[in-house]
Amino acid sequence: MGRMFAEALRAGLWGLLLGPLLAVLAVFAALVFDPKCGVGDSGGCAMGVVTAPVAIALPSFGLFFALGLVRGLWRRRPPDPAAAIRRLRNWGRED
Repeated sequence: MGRMFAEALRAGLWGLLLGPLLAVLAVFAALVFDPKCGVGDSGGCAMGVVTAPVAIALPSFGLFFALGLVRGLWRRRPPDPAAAIRRLRNWGRED
């Protein structure tokens, strides 16, 4: 169980790296292709370069952590679910 949690934590850290990176790339794309951003802009477009990575960091960590946890749980599922259900039904009974 500890190994699965460690792998989920590692996936979350990857999300902490990739989420803000993708956010910065998206803001730069908006700066290039949005005609309202540029000369005469009050700096609101450029503030997105700072605020977007900060805003996306925690949700991307949570999303990647949850996906890593689901992946770990999926790998630990029993190979034969019917046998696992039978074992649970007969739990505590004499054979």
